[in-house]
Amino acid sequence: MNRLVSGALATLVLALGTLFAGPVTPATAQPPAVAAPGDPACSLEEWQKYPLQTCIDRLQDVASARVQCLEAPTPEAPDNGMAGWFISKPTWDQRGIGRDLYSRYGYAGYDYTTYDIGCAQTVMHPDYKFENTVANGEFMLAGGIIGGSNALRERAWDPGQMWGWADPLVENATQAIYSKVFSVFGVLTLAVVGLYLIWRSRNAQLSGAMTTAGWALFVMVAVTAIAAWPIRSAHVADTALTSTLGVVHDAVGPSSAKIPPDCASLDTVDCRDNRPPAVRSSDTAVRTLLYRNWLRGLLGSADSETAEKYGPALYDSKSLTWGDVQAIQQEPDPIKRAQDRDTLLRKKQQNWMKVAEQIRTEDPDAYQYLQGTKGMERIGAGFVAILSAISFALFDIVASVLVLLGFLIFRWAVIAAPALGTVGLLRPASAGLRRLAGAVLAAVFNIAIFGTGAAVYLSAVDLIMSTPSLPGWLQVTLMLLCGVVAWILLRPYRRITQLGGNTPANGWARALVRPAAATAAATVAGGAAAGAAAAIAGRPETRPDAPNEAKPAPTETLQRELVRSEALPEQRRWVTPGLPEAAPSQAIYRPEPVRESAPEPSSSQPVVRAEAR
Repeated sequence: MNRLVSGALATLVLALGTLFAGPVTPATAQPPAVAAPGDPACSLEEWQKYPLQTCIDRLQDVASARVQCLEAPTPEAPDNGMAGWFISKPTWDQRGIGRDLYSRYGYAGYDYTTYDIGCAQTVMHPDYKFENTVANGEFMLAGGIIGGSNALRERAWDPGQMWGWADPLVENATQAIYSKVFSVFGVLTLAVVGLYLIWRSRNAQLSGAMTTAGWALFVMVAVTAIAAWPIRSAHVADTALTSTLGVVHDAVGPSSAKIPPDCASLDTVDCRDNRPPAVRSSDTAVRTLLYRNWLRGLLGSADSETAEKYGPALYDSKSLTWGDVQAIQQEPDPIKRAQDRDTLLRKKQQNWMKVAEQIRTEDPDAYQYLQGTKGMERIGAGFVAILSAISFALFDIVASVLVLLGFLIFRWAVIAAPALGTVGLLRPASAGLRRLAGAVLAAVFNIAIFGTGAAVYLSAVDLIMSTPSLPGWLQVTLMLLCGVVAWILLRPYRRITQLGGNTPANGWARALVRPAAATAAATVAGGAAAGAAAAIAGRPETRPDAPNEAKPAPTETLQRELVRSEALPEQRRWVTPGLPEAAPSQAIYRPEPVRESAPEPSSSQPVVRAEAR
């Protein structure tokens, strides 16, 4: 009986323990550690060192209850918006180091959306929608300006891609003019050159004849070489100048990417900066003028620790790279392509929510900007972006247009060389050919000067916009002033009259030789003695004391000065006043010399009296 009662009590205790005590765990088993928010997150150095996805995966997932009330923005393509009109797929090698926001994402993601403003997005405050719409319009305009400037610079600094369509035109037109014009009428010009040489030889002007013959031979060889290789002639100039621009950009422009430690001793494609100089400039312009202003409206600042840590991750979460677009388009199956696209978009939206949740925990003030409740701040950031884009594009677009014009002149010069060389074989009639050579030389100087100026200006803009101590309005003002100064300094070299190719006799020589210098040269050529005599004769107080000395004739001196003034139009001409001269109010006393002891006239300089000095 006792055993029976004891067994029943043991069974009851065991049942109660099973119901209320729960499962028994081993003593060595530890419960799963629940990390505090922010502890497993990457530090700022780790965010900058590791790939973005590595640090995003270390963040906590958003709770399912909150996910139902959150709507992350949809990622955009690189050719999104107005700026996408000017962008094209990258043609350079996508491997290597140094790829920045523009070379990876294009112009994707530079707009704002509201986030985490209640579960019902349709009942949120109407001001939020209006303010975000205005800010998005401002960034669309700023992106269009920067996109046009970058596209024009990239085409200007890559003449092979810009003017590749004109190669058949240059080749066919040059060879046609050479065969139909130069080969036919050049024979007549050579006959005229031969008669000219005979005439000069009969006048015993051997040096002039040799000069004419050498000039004709030089023009004939040059025109024949250009007609034989028209495309190569244009490409040689393109290659030389683009190489110069690359060297200048490496020296004074935005620097290339830093070589990572694992690539220090390697020289492979993956360890080189394969971006062209113009693309490096576009990367700098987009990061400086668009991304930083967009970050100010998204998180309240572009230089805070929150912006530096989570800004790139947020931008990556709402943007597609060129590689992502290419991977989706390479899928031949439409159904599989749509599934891959949805999977990629969903993954990026989850990344956005995880990063936003981390910002909500670490920096509540920045999270208010991320929500979109401070729409006026976003409007201000968009306005600064427009001002920055306009200030930057004013000088950059003009420099790119002049570089484009210089490369176009090369191609037209190749086409026009056989036509102008037909008459230019005769040296006295070679003004057109010399003008063409002057245009090519002016184009070379403009390309080199404005290419250098654009690189220096971009470095100044990068330095100004990357200085946190400067407020936004001062950054825009300094950028505009730098552009104005660059325009003033380079203005003498950008005149279209110089691109027109003035000959040295009418253009550069006249600009360099001042009218005063020309007058001095004419005085030396006409005789320094006559000029001195005229000056002495015109001043009565400086007459020589010797009465028997011959005086220069005023009429002859006046005629010589009039002829000299007609030869030099730049001189100031002296004219005789129409009013009669009044009687002099002063008289100079000169005692009569002693006639008995009159000295003989000597060849020494006349003595001027002290009171007449």
